[in-house]
Amino acid sequence: LEEYLQNILRNYLPKRMDTMNLHTKEMFDKAYGDRDWKFYRGIIANCILYGRPGPILDVGAGLGFFVEGCSRYGMKCIGIEGSEYAVKEAKSRFPMEIFQHFMEKKFPFEDNYFSVVVCNQIIEHVTSETARNMLKECYRVLKGGGLLIINSPCYYDMEQRKEETHINLYTPSSLKKEIILAGLKRVESANNLRPVFGNSIVAKLIIQFIYRLCPLDFFCSTANCRAYKDLI
Repeated sequence: LEEYLQNILRNYLPKRMDTMNLHTKEMFDKAYGDRDWKFYRGIIANCILYGRPGPILDVGAGLGFFVEGCSRYGMKCIGIEGSEYAVKEAKSRFPMEIFQHFMEKKFPFEDNYFSVVVCNQIIEHVTSETARNMLKECYRVLKGGGLLIINSPCYYDMEQRKEETHINLYTPSSLKKEIILAGLKRVESANNLRPVFGNSIVAKLIIQFIYRLCPLDFFCSTANCRAYKDLI
């Protein structure tokens, strides 16, 4: 059923070129103009709640708000980001460790260094080949017992599919397969459900009930997960 639904959507929407997809200044202003580091406190909390103490890597750090937030809480965090503009803007705003790096290349860090790696709204912006390299590199730089957090839109969210910079959307199941292929065996879902029947409380309860009976990716609005590296 999942494969059938994906084929329908592929035929329904226009295909996009699988090319390097770096945000411009205008794109950053549009997407993040109303944000600051406080917007990312929920992800910081998840790092503390589900991860172990130690250095954090932010993959696709954008304007560096997450790195800034971690720094303000006394947590060591390093960011890597493909956009030269974003890196310069981040460093001009707040003193932080953020570097320009293209995600299709090997990460500039030694093996087993980070306790937590965060990929927040990045994997959908890179090609499938680059995403596979990213995941393998996330696995390599994670310590044994380390945590990988991925937040991304779901393939079945039609509004997110209309976004031109979303060139590589996953379902929860397809993302889990890629993560396991990269070496991380323990993968936990952390997804939100689509408002299939509306946004009322009753509608949300109905979709939650249906999802418990039939947990199909089609009902998800996100492809979010937490994955752990085996202890070495």
